[in-house]
Amino acid sequence: MYTASKFNLYFDDGDSNFLFNSHTGAFVSLDTEYQSSVRLLKEGRLKEIPVIHVDKLKEAGFMIGKEVNENLFYTYITNKSKYSEQFLGLTIATTLQCNFRCPYCYEEHLDSYFDENKEQALLEFIKNHMVGKETLSITWYGGEPLLQKEMIRRVSKELIAECDEKNINYNFSMVSNGYLLSRKVAEMLVNECKVTSVQITLDGGPDTHDQTRYLRSGDGTFHKIMENIKDVYDLLNIVIRVNVSQNNVEDVHKLFPILLENNLNKKVGLYFAPVTSHEGTCQSVSESCLLTEEFSKWEMELIKHADLLGFDMGKMYPSNLGGSVCTAVNNNSFVIDSEGDLFKCWNEVGKKELRVGSITEGLANAARYVEWVEWQFPDKCNECSIFPLCKGRCPDMSRNGEDFECNQLKYNIVERLLRFYKLKSSSELQEQGS
Repeated sequence: MYTASKFNLYFDDGDSNFLFNSHTGAFVSLDTEYQSSVRLLKEGRLKEIPVIHVDKLKEAGFMIGKEVNENLFYTYITNKSKYSEQFLGLTIATTLQCNFRCPYCYEEHLDSYFDENKEQALLEFIKNHMVGKETLSITWYGGEPLLQKEMIRRVSKELIAECDEKNINYNFSMVSNGYLLSRKVAEMLVNECKVTSVQITLDGGPDTHDQTRYLRSGDGTFHKIMENIKDVYDLLNIVIRVNVSQNNVEDVHKLFPILLENNLNKKVGLYFAPVTSHEGTCQSVSESCLLTEEFSKWEMELIKHADLLGFDMGKMYPSNLGGSVCTAVNNNSFVIDSEGDLFKCWNEVGKKELRVGSITEGLANAARYVEWVEWQFPDKCNECSIFPLCKGRCPDMSRNGEDFECNQLKYNIVERLLRFYKLKSSSELQEQGS
């Protein structure tokens, strides 16, 4: 016996009817006959569906066996991933200090760095935890990580040698404000540290960016960052994050023409993120935060604006997260700050009361560690048709209850899919005409 998958999403745009499955990724436009079959599927009248349609619907995952527990499957693959002993994932804050003073930053900017002793303790901690692993993944973080680029160089060289000797795969990336990312620095990161990608934030055009992402001196940073991106995009995979709040959302439109004028179309990635209020963040920031549903509308409006101008945002097809959730709930993932303290979530960096241990003492707060690793999917996600694309959003948001905002996909996935459908149809028409 069969039934409809709970991960089916049915919708129309007024002219056509569509069916999408967030588990298999199948996405189809329904003709009249299939509309009838899908209607029967939704009503549970499966015996009335033509056999040829049943076979196609099963093949795409729109129909599943009644015995299949789709939620239990995701619990299984998520547990398999987060308890895996094959992977070691580390986010390392080289310093808690920063050359910027962004008002929405959740970190305290302390003069904390890795001295020689802490650096050696860090290396010892990593090497000990690499035993038996197949992959080492490091994200260099801060503060601003490039304030300690020589430390990154030293540690990376030693870890690369260790990985090569033990046949361990490695993947190094960085989150930076981009101000210090000159071509010379980028060459060092690529050639000596094997960093492959860097995330850099631009908060809209120069005017609004310089109001929120300024130096300690108060001077703006937009033009310097833009010059650096132009100088290094051929060396590194640059992903631009655009923080969106009520204060800058109108001005974000100005960023696309600038990227186009600087010949960066199809040479950098770009995505939007809502400014959120975390524990310890200046409360004035919370007044400018967008509710997720409101942000989702702005996100689609900005994507459509980019499309109109010819800036390539990519297909942005919703993808199944598989066993992944967040490194915060993975058994072998830690955030390490420049004091040598261990955390599970990078929103907690620098807050000693929230640490789970240190690189010298190991796990000192097992209760807090277990609280993170044993995080479970929120109950309200159990009946969500797009659960495989979101997996409960952010564990830090949902650890303390069900009262958290869903991922923006909850509100704009139909628009995302229709955009993909139109782009695909247009591309196919162009191919037919060539």
